[in-house]
Amino acid sequence: MSSVKNQKSKRRKSALIIMLVAIFLLPLASSQEEYEYNIESYSIYFDIINDNTIKETIEISLTANTDFSRYVFYSDYPIENPDAIVKINGEMKIVNVSVSKIVGGINAVYVKFPPVKKGDRITIKISFYSSGMLQNVQNKKQFAYYIRFNQPVNVFYVRLFIPKGYAILSPIIPSPDMVESSENRLVLEWRRENVKTGEEFYFIVGFSGEIKGFSPLWLVVIFVSAFAGGFFAGMLYKERRGKEKVEVLRSDEEKVIELLKNGPVLQSALVKKLGVSKAKVSLLLKDMEKKGLIERVKEGRSYLVRLKES
Repeated sequence: MSSVKNQKSKRRKSALIIMLVAIFLLPLASSQEEYEYNIESYSIYFDIINDNTIKETIEISLTANTDFSRYVFYSDYPIENPDAIVKINGEMKIVNVSVSKIVGGINAVYVKFPPVKKGDRITIKISFYSSGMLQNVQNKKQFAYYIRFNQPVNVFYVRLFIPKGYAILSPIIPSPDMVESSENRLVLEWRRENVKTGEEFYFIVGFSGEIKGFSPLWLVVIFVSAFAGGFFAGMLYKERRGKEKVEVLRSDEEKVIELLKNGPVLQSALVKKLGVSKAKVSLLLKDMEKKGLIERVKEGRSYLVRLKES
């Protein structure tokens, strides 16, 4: 009898172990199936054409979790002359590209291709011309770009190509991981790994007007500016709490509070009213939110901003 009891006990233990393993593995499996595809890499290349125009190229490597035949890229900026190349399992495919404006003035690029199946590997390259990322701020040009990911990304990669003849000034946020110079342009590069859902990135680079010639000395200026920019960004995100000291408001903060006195305002509307870049407004509002001055509520693809009740 004892041997029979031992065998039953062993079977129960084995069944319990299998159940526990299944319980732990199920969330991992479901998290992979939560999205149509997994993003292995997401790369953005910005090539400054002139004082107003940028050529933007996005390269995405995906692994399909289910059947689908379309990829949509959203942008807050105007899109002109879009083009796309799609490879499925290494084979080039014919695609159809279209652009439309959706709610809130968001531009959507639709890339349609032959249906893919679970496990297929897809590479999508989208390129177009855009404006609005280069703005005049305090008598200098400023490149500003903001991106937020709605699902995990294994590798996120950004390159900014700056033509010969432009002087780089602070701020440079965040500090670039690499800076290269060649005969006709300067390249700033950023790289992030294991990007999480909801993670946001702000890129801000200051320029002076065109100058004649390019000196390697500018690389030193860039690194110094990048350090200062990184320090500045760090200060924006580190707010001291638990102190009753009254914070001195910056002029931009005063403008925001004045605008919100009449009621809540969409973040996209604040960008227009303040006349500054989207990235700067996002940083400013995050800073003010941490100070307890305002609160933001998700409203479609934007945020509804309002004064925080005391």
